[in-house]
Amino acid sequence: MNWNQVSKLSAAAIAVCFLAACGAKDYPRGQFSGYVIGKTEEQIIAQVGKPDTVDASNPNSPVWIYNKKTFDADNNNKGDDKVLVFMKKGADGKLVGQDTSFQ
Repeated sequence: MNWNQVSKLSAAAIAVCFLAACGAKDYPRGQFSGYVIGKTEEQIIAQVGKPDTVDASNPNSPVWIYNKKTFDADNNNKGDDKVLVFMKKGADGKLVGQDTSFQ
């Protein structure tokens, strides 16, 4: 192997490691909140996917729970274990994202 091949192989390995560490589906907290607050359930699912679990103990205000989906850009990109999306039924009967809580 010549130096050029080693250099290209090293660059490719670094890129793969970077993408694996960042997680292609991770979102900074603010971006995630922007994707869900004020959005309908269809819009949320299209943007960030289906929740991992749903707490539907209150059908008018279910809580959608996403695991390992967000990170805190202000804290060395520390990943959140969970993000809760508080939903609320609007007058039209559709669920809309109201707030988020990062844990």
